[in-house]
Amino acid sequence: MWPDDEARKLVTAVREAARRHAASWEALVPDMRTVDASAEAAEDVAYAEMAAAKRALRDHICATYEISLRELSDLAQP
Repeated sequence: MWPDDEARKLVTAVREAARRHAASWEALVPDMRTVDASAEAAEDVAYAEMAAAKRALRDHICATYEISLRELSDLAQP
């Protein structure tokens, strides 16, 4: 199923980073009427970590299949 262990690690990293970001967002905005500004720095860090994990996975996919980022994006469209 998985082309290599690196891909599995990268997908796992994206999922974990997304979970951390979701938790940090919930801390920042616990309900529709509340914003906890003290949680903003942690949310910024979690977002940046998620973006880096996603970028690493995209780079791996593009390198593995020798496609451009534009081609990868086109593949995601119906």
